Amino acid sequence: MHPELQKMLQLQFFGKEGFVRRKCEKCGSYFWTQDEKQKLCGDAPCVEYSFIGNPVGKKMDLHGMREAFLSFFEKHGHTRLKRYPVVARWRDDIYLTIASIADFQPHVTSGEVPPPANPLVISQPSIRLNDLEEVGRSGRHLTLFEMMGHHAFNNSQHIYWTEETVEYCHNFLKEIGIDDVTYKEAEWAGGGNAGVCFEVLSHGLEVATLVFMNLKEDENGKYEVKGKRYSEMPLKIVDTGYGLERFVWLVNGSKTVYDAIFPYAIEKIRGKAEKEEMEYIYAIADHARCLAFMLADGIVPSNSGAGYLARLVIRRALRFMNVIGYADDLFSIVDEHIKHMAKDFPELVEERERIKEILEIETEKFCNAIEKGKAMVMRHLEKEARITVEKLVEFYDSHGIHPEIVKEIASIEIPEDFESMVAERHLKAEKKEEKKEEGKEYDIETTPLYYDDEYAKQFDANVVHLEDKTVILDKTLFYPEGGGQQSDTGYLMQNGKKVRVKKAEKAGKAILHFLDGKLEKGAVKGEIDWHRRYAMMRHHTATHVINYAARHVLGSHIWQAGSELNENEARLDVTHYKRISEEEAMEIERVANEIVRKAMPVEKTFMRRDGAEKKFGFRLYQGGPPKGRIIRVVNIPGIEAEACGGTHVNNTAEIGMIKVIGTERVQDGVERIRFCAGEKAIEYMQRQEKMLKEIASILGTQPEKAADAAKKLVEERKRLKKEVEKLQERLGKEAAEEYKGVKIITQDNLMPSAIRELTKKKAVVISASAKGKTGILIIACSEDLPLDCSKIAQEIGKILGGGGGKRTIAQAGGKAEKLEEAKKRAIEMVKKELSKFSS
Repeated sequence: MHPELQKMLQLQFFGKEGFVRRKCEKCGSYFWTQDEKQKLCGDAPCVEYSFIGNPVGKKMDLHGMREAFLSFFEKHGHTRLKRYPVVARWRDDIYLTIASIADFQPHVTSGEVPPPANPLVISQPSIRLNDLEEVGRSGRHLTLFEMMGHHAFNNSQHIYWTEETVEYCHNFLKEIGIDDVTYKEAEWAGGGNAGVCFEVLSHGLEVATLVFMNLKEDENGKYEVKGKRYSEMPLKIVDTGYGLERFVWLVNGSKTVYDAIFPYAIEKIRGKAEKEEMEYIYAIADHARCLAFMLADGIVPSNSGAGYLARLVIRRALRFMNVIGYADDLFSIVDEHIKHMAKDFPELVEERERIKEILEIETEKFCNAIEKGKAMVMRHLEKEARITVEKLVEFYDSHGIHPEIVKEIASIEIPEDFESMVAERHLKAEKKEEKKEEGKEYDIETTPLYYDDEYAKQFDANVVHLEDKTVILDKTLFYPEGGGQQSDTGYLMQNGKKVRVKKAEKAGKAILHFLDGKLEKGAVKGEIDWHRRYAMMRHHTATHVINYAARHVLGSHIWQAGSELNENEARLDVTHYKRISEEEAMEIERVANEIVRKAMPVEKTFMRRDGAEKKFGFRLYQGGPPKGRIIRVVNIPGIEAEACGGTHVNNTAEIGMIKVIGTERVQDGVERIRFCAGEKAIEYMQRQEKMLKEIASILGTQPEKAADAAKKLVEERKRLKKEVEKLQERLGKEAAEEYKGVKIITQDNLMPSAIRELTKKKAVVISASAKGKTGILIIACSEDLPLDCSKIAQEIGKILGGGGGKRTIAQAGGKAEKLEEAKKRAIEMVKKELSKFSS
């Protein structure tokens, strides 16, 4: 440790309170203690836990300890904050909230925006999946834990620093009856920052960490921390983390942390389990609590992002339930947690029914994955002799097949940290790369006039940079592609010359205009395609309205997963755990049009990030968190507020009308809603009406009776198809040639169902069909014949163009004029093969 950093930990408080500094005889770390005889640092593994069966301090449960902590710091001038979601919506680098300081990264910790309060205190539910294998096994690891923290952000205003932080900690510990405390000196680094810290230890258990974050990563920095260089930053942050569950464990002295924090869940599982294998029982209880928060806070299980991590936890719990023979469903345990946490987290109760439905769907998917997985592993083993670790990861990531399922079929070694390994791959969010024109950066800033007046159609500007048919203007009305909205098009006029702008694109602070002709530097007049722009303004505002309507109809878990719009239509991708029904789509459309009819104002304001978050919450970040201290907020009061840089109408009435034109599944856990607005909605409905009239005319009925007429037509077609099938079967049998005790049927244009019927017993079918210049020859045989139709089809394919298939049914296809030759050759080959087996 650098001497200057070490000096930060030599506190007057320790001298005043009778602490002495010692060096651990086992690990060599320095620590502070009031026991002059203490020779070890007090941290595991240097010492063992001494509180198990011998509780320390005042006995409390989670609620009591949380309240004691928050109240203590409130009494000492800290503002109590409500918890943040466990899914980090305000971050673009991580999916889950991993600590209380994560609530304030990166914008508060960088000094870009002020903290929501200073100083503050919070108890933040946090999720870490790095040590999944240890959960249930170690007695102390958890997937979800509450990190209680008091934070101070020292900038131009000094709040408090090292002395006060340790004094607050020590006084809180004394208040709850914990007197035997050791402060171990250490270094901390993470997220590009670093600092020295104290690890707070009692009876072998680390209960808190007091970090003094004052360094930022800098390759030329003065200080080295954990192998990286750092320099001082102007902001000095007190980042403390007190483990709520560990404190409760310490004051109860139970065998494991699990027994201390959720004995009710453990008892429920034990009461319905065939086997009392405590490692699995503890893990299931832990995972169920984690899922209560994950699902209540809006995570939808899927194959990517935070949804992947939720599914990982769900399937691990389900697998362990199978191991112990638990006689109920996963929701029964999650619900037990919800009931016990209702007082402190009423929001969990509000989402109870949705959580139940999600877990039912996920359980069914898990069971299906097991069955499909076994067959997939068998197919892989037929091709490959071994299964690598990478293949195990692929089986799990892509198909949900756990290595334990693979192990039932193949002899494999499962890496001990397998689940932690796959979780690690998905913990960090993939950052979207910003578009750059051929990687170039321009030291030019274009003023966006479209924010001053979104209804302006023409403008004056200057060409300040040009490259062939690409120009940069000093100011522009052309909206560059972004936020799912396509760019404006239009014209630039210069010296009587009119050049089309095909698209506009951002490159740093510059806006590139791509032209179909050339211009010179100097003054230009610009004109955008207004009808296109206005259609996209309608569609973009309609996207916000549809987002609200979907959340209103489907539930609070709805979150934007992507969007795209142009002048003709728009689409919105949302997180959802099942298909959107036709009735739900109609209700979304109805709610959306109700907002249109109410003629609500659409407010567009540039706001300070902290003020916007305080006013609207993290739902602002539907399209992802934008960068910067100032963000643009599009707000339909009481309906929807989003950080958005797109162009919008001033009133919902201008949208005119919203028509949902379809829904589809994009990927597991993401549904797409397609819609159009304004004139485009009317045009769509007119096209649909015209199509309906044409169909009705063809059916010889009125439009309102077209559905009934079509139904009758389909039923009649099915009836006739069955008659044709029966006729084909009869004709095939009548025209069949007997050869060596086998019927050879050469009827052409046979339907698949007829072929199946004709090849039930001692029969071969060779049936040709042609469509235009393409011909197909089907060769099929009954199961009781030793023929291989695929080999015959491959040989015939040399005549037609190609062929293959299965042993009992195959086909060759290609040139129609070669069908007769191919059919004749197929009959010869079949007879030759039959002769071999009969002789």
